[in-house]
Amino acid sequence: MRTSLAMEWEKLRPVHKTSRTVALAVGLAVTVSALVALAMASSASHMSTADRASFDSVGMSLQGVNAAVLAIVAFGILSITREYASGMMAVTFLAQPARLRVLVAKLLTHAGVAGLAGAGACVAAFAVGQTLLSTGGLATGWSAPALPAALGGGVVYLMLVCIWGIALGAMLRTTAAAITWGAFLLVVAPILVQVLPASIVDQASRWLPSQIGVQAMSGHHDTHAFAPWTGLAVLAGYVSITLIAGAARMARCDP
Repeated sequence: MRTSLAMEWEKLRPVHKTSRTVALAVGLAVTVSALVALAMASSASHMSTADRASFDSVGMSLQGVNAAVLAIVAFGILSITREYASGMMAVTFLAQPARLRVLVAKLLTHAGVAGLAGAGACVAAFAVGQTLLSTGGLATGWSAPALPAALGGGVVYLMLVCIWGIALGAMLRTTAAAITWGAFLLVVAPILVQVLPASIVDQASRWLPSQIGVQAMSGHHDTHAFAPWTGLAVLAGYVSITLIAGAARMARCDP
């Protein structure tokens, strides 16, 4: 296992591969959080006392982290599909015949990078969001009771998304197909759900990965959604099913 981990780490060592993923994830999270916080701060003067009391300052500051999932899922997908496309996967399996061990090594190394990127994205997005929300008197600061759980939930969410990307790459093997499915599940599905009858939108939305991510980083619990860690367990179930399918194909099919 140590050799497999060393090989995967060597593939990640080129600074441009890892640094671009981290920079893109943080950049997307900060940009979207800044835009959302700026919009809310500009309308703060029109908010009632009740609206201010129920305002989720923590969750609003972390809104941009959901934009970072696109960079993270692509990072996971490309860790597999790039090797299949170039033919390097055959070389990898020649050096490491235990194919599932190769998959586990990819999961550990890339999820670790995703965790670092997720931590940076969450902290940076919260800092920028709170700075802008403070101009409208809507900030809670770093002492907010819900903040540790929200930051932790955000990091776990992005790590699960990265693992999901690796699983999709192993199952589908082509970058276009895997990214299409990843974008559909994370971005398109929430839009399609909104066209359903209003009576079932809330029930359907709670099962969406994006909604699970929002709740994981929220300071206020939505009664129509899963509790934060329950939702992450549901997402882990999606990831596990995909990962089993991907591992089965990787183990049984020639590259």
